[in-house]
Amino acid sequence: MSWSNNIQRIKTLAHKLTSKDTALFLFFLLVSVGFWMMLTFNTQMTHDVAVKLKIKKPGNITLLQELPETFTVTVKDRGTSFLKSYFHSSPTIEIDFSRYYDEKSHSLILTSYQLSSEIRRVFRREASILKISPEAINAKCTSIAGKKVPVNWEDNVKNITTDRQFVINPDGVMTTPDSVTIYALDRATLREINEVDITTVEVENLTTSLDKQVRIKPINNVRVMPSKVKLHVPVEPLIKKEQEVSISVRNQPYGLNVLLFPQSVNVSYLVPQSKYQLPLNLTVVVDYNDIDLSSNKVNVKLGEVSGAYSNVQIGIDSVNYVIERF
Repeated sequence: MSWSNNIQRIKTLAHKLTSKDTALFLFFLLVSVGFWMMLTFNTQMTHDVAVKLKIKKPGNITLLQELPETFTVTVKDRGTSFLKSYFHSSPTIEIDFSRYYDEKSHSLILTSYQLSSEIRRVFRREASILKISPEAINAKCTSIAGKKVPVNWEDNVKNITTDRQFVINPDGVMTTPDSVTIYALDRATLREINEVDITTVEVENLTTSLDKQVRIKPINNVRVMPSKVKLHVPVEPLIKKEQEVSISVRNQPYGLNVLLFPQSVNVSYLVPQSKYQLPLNLTVVVDYNDIDLSSNKVNVKLGEVSGAYSNVQIGIDSVNYVIERF
């Protein structure tokens, strides 16, 4: 098909779209859509609206319960009201702390009726509030300065395991931040708490380092800030290594000298990658008490191991020996 034919078809289509019949059709279509939208948005509709919460309080006051940032409010109103909300930011209610603070219970208290009254201010008078979630506010408060305490993770990461060829580097496990600030109703409670725990973390077969946001375990009537920390668990591969190790003799009686043949043995083991270059810190031994004089061989076994070694294997299980007296 030639270019001239294509151009001719485009011109024909453009002519049809600009014809009087087409223009008239589009006009009535737009009028119909506009009329439908007018009828629809002028009828009563039910919609969920997020209402932001702001507490106007003195700087030395700390709420011991974490309040929601927003309330979900189910409202019945004309559709045009909801249409306007799409082009504006979420409405915000500002609660005056002094108005709702209860000194006897040291609490900020708003009943469902009081909260509904505060929220109603951001909507039209004709609007009907059907539901508010959460329904009320009841939060303990304190004016006592906070205390900084470390975050303990050791008791709550025991269920983190790695794949067989990997290992956790315990020296690198940490939380960020490593300490948090706690607030309490009384100073006695603050004195008793010297650390906080993270919630239990369960992960299996790790092959890469773990970075996870974890919550601090809640403490009754105590506010922890921040309430979440980042847990870092470094995971590294196990590397196979071999080394020649001298054999030492244990429990050798005075006046005797045990000569071994060979005097050293090859030892293979797995070691974390970060510790590969460190000197070997394990021993291989022969125990004099294991010697059977009817045999010229004695068993070789692993002695002290002071390192992050696994799958340690000794190249031979026994050596020849000769006993000398002096």
